[in-house]
Amino acid sequence: IMQKYMGEVLAKPKTSPQYHQYERNYAERVQRLLVGPDEVTVPLQAVRVGEVGIAAIPFEVFAETGLEIKDRTSFTHAFTIELANDYHGYLPTPNQHELGGYETWMGTSKVQLDASELIKHIILDMMNNLK
Repeated sequence: IMQKYMGEVLAKPKTSPQYHQYERNYAERVQRLLVGPDEVTVPLQAVRVGEVGIAAIPFEVFAETGLEIKDRTSFTHAFTIELANDYHGYLPTPNQHELGGYETWMGTSKVQLDASELIKHIILDMMNNLK
């Protein structure tokens, strides 16, 4: 169904009254996902500067994830830098996937439903090993 829809969207001439650039952009994103790899490795980074812990994540990170990292790390001060060292789209929480929204759509999010949880645990392990 998705491939048929993408084909129809991408076949529309730009002069068509039904043409919409955002719809075409979205169809192109989904098309790239379908021909891309099933798995990718993403760079995660944790840095310590004195009593400050910095998490670097290559996604658009939801506030819930950043705040939970901040609350659960052993650093006095901690923060998360999103879009660090690469770009892999949005990183919705499992709860956000249930609620839906633009950030969870295929094409804007390319990750499994629990990816934010996995990444959060890896980052916390990395940060806590810096102490």
